[in-house]
Formats: sequence, C-alpha cells, structure tokens
Amino acid sequence: MRRGTAAALVIAAVLATGCEVRRQPPPVGVAFLRVEGVTRATRQSALSPVAWASDGQRFAFGAQDGVWVQRAAGSAASRLAPGHVVTAVAWAPVVDALAYIDRGEVWVVQPDGQRRHRVELPAPAVALAWAPVGDRLAVVVHAPGPQRRSELWWTSVGGNILRRVQWAPPRPVAGIGWFPEALYLFVPLEHDGGSGEWWKVRIAYPDMRLLQRRDPPAREAALSPAGDWVAFVARGNRDQVFVVRPDGSGLRAASPPAPRIAGLAWARGGDKLAYAVLLDEANAEIFVTTPSGASRRLITYRLEFPAPSAALALAWAPGDTYLAYGTNTGALAGPVWLARFGRD
Repeated sequence: MRRGTAAALVIAAVLATGCEVRRQPPPVGVAFLRVEGVTRATRQSALSPVAWASDGQRFAFGAQDGVWVQRAAGSAASRLAPGHVVTAVAWAPVVDALAYIDRGEVWVVQPDGQRRHRVELPAPAVALAWAPVGDRLAVVVHAPGPQRRSELWWTSVGGNILRRVQWAPPRPVAGIGWFPEALYLFVPLEHDGGSGEWWKVRIAYPDMRLLQRRDPPAREAALSPAGDWVAFVARGNRDQVFVVRPDGSGLRAASPPAPRIAGLAWARGGDKLAYAVLLDEANAEIFVTTPSGASRRLITYRLEFPAPSAALALAWAPGDTYLAYGTNTGALAGPVWLARFGRD
C-alpha cells in the first residue's frame, strides 16, 4: 500500500469514529533538535513506563498504589485510579481513556477518574496497546502453565466489545503494536531470550503472515508509527540498533556498536528514534537518531537506582517537545526524567 493511500485510510478511520482530531506542531528534525534541559519529573518512583496524553503536556505512570498523572511542567502528580502493582499504562491517542495492568488485571478509566471498569480476560495480561485510530485496545495474556501459551484479545473503550484474535501464537508474545490502519497487529514472538519472529495479524478474522525470522534473535522490535520500518537491537558481542522494512528489505544500521542498548522508542512522526546505551551499572547515555543513523544527538545521565539488570524505558511526547525516560520498566522502579527540547 502506498503511503498516501495509508494516510487517507487513517484519516477516514478517525473521522468514522467521530473523534476529535488534535493538531500537533510539525516534527523537528534531529539536526534542529536542541536540548533545553533535563529534569526529574516525578517525586515518587514509577513502576511502569510512562504513557503520554495526546496534548503532549501530561503523562501517566503506574506505581505500587495506582495510576498517577503528572504535568510535564507542573506540580506533584495526582493519583487517577487505585491499584496495587501497576506495571503498564496506555493512554488512548484519540479517545478519552487510559488502560492499565494491575497485577495481571486490565482496567480502563477516563482521564478524570470516572467510569473505571475491569476487562474480563481468561488469563493474566502482560502487555497492552491502543490502536492509533478508533477506540480498540489490544491486550496480550499469558495463560498459566509450563508452556507459557499466549493469547491476543481486543476490547472497546466502553468494554461492550471483547474479542479474541483468531490466532494461536506458536511462541510467547514478546510485545505488541499496531499498523496505522488499525486493522492489523505487529506481534514479535520470544525466542532464545529475544524476538525471533515478527508477525502481522489481523484482529477481525484469521489472517496472519510471518514477516521475518531473525537469527540470532533481536531485542525490542518496535514498529514505526507509519508501519514502514521496524527498529530492533541486534545481539552479539556488542549491541547495535538496526532498522528494516517489515518485509525484510532495506536493512540499515541506525547506531554504532555499543556495550548494551535498551529502550527503543519511535517519535510520533517516525522521523526520530531514541535509545539508551548502558555503559555500566550506574551510567547510561541516551541518543536521538534518524532511522538512517546519519544524525545523532546525545543526552547523558546517571541512574538513581543502579542494578546489574537495569534497563531503561523511553517515551516521546506528541509534538517531540519531551522525551521521558527512566528505569521504570515493570521490573525495576525508578523516577521519571524528562528531556525538554527546543528548535534551533
């Protein structure tokens, strides 16, 4: 499908839902991106990666006592919804709703804390993602047992629709994303400690296609917002970020080799990719690069909660004004930090 046709389908899908289309500032190229400051944005430790509101000025995160919302330039966070161990949060891009995972249960709530309801799923949830248009929420569950069998489900914002995707993944699901037309899911599968297979799966009826097999398995496969690139971390003696077309063509390096790389995050426009280089147990560097790797910018910081297994979670705000990051990965809690960008 040509890019213009795909864009037209996305616009038509948004209009069909009756959702408000919010304007965002045009994306800023890496060469014109200026770091104006790096600050600690939360007083408490977050247990989940952050999820940005569509206005790019607020973000939500999970903690051991619920879901919190913080303004990027504001006072202390306010608690939005109760919880116990909230390991994942997702803020819908075009409808007023947040979803979160609390001890394996999926809950959906409005940004004002109203109409909170639980999604009745057959097994504990491990990942979730809102469609880029419409009000569909995709969820990955892992059925208990030695085989770690995964299932894919999707629901509507009001919970009146709940459907299982008609596909049985041959291996546990390592993550989940959406293609831009919101009809297909991008599904990497686990293998040998990484992502060994990437699938394109339709949510409405049996239609699944193996996109690629990676040998050795990659880490952190992430589909770009336009669905035209997949970024991943190649494993070896040293890590390196690569991008490739979903069909396997156009492979290119987006970073030089580094000791250890984590936290891949696409900007909303798909023109920038952020990642972290972990130098040792207490130091890391964060880079912003183009998909081609031709231009890079560096942010440095020191981990507040050093641990040998520390990883980083990164998330761009809409409009590219902020980049949130921290050790809040669902396995290791930590504060949320913000890099604030201007334009040269």
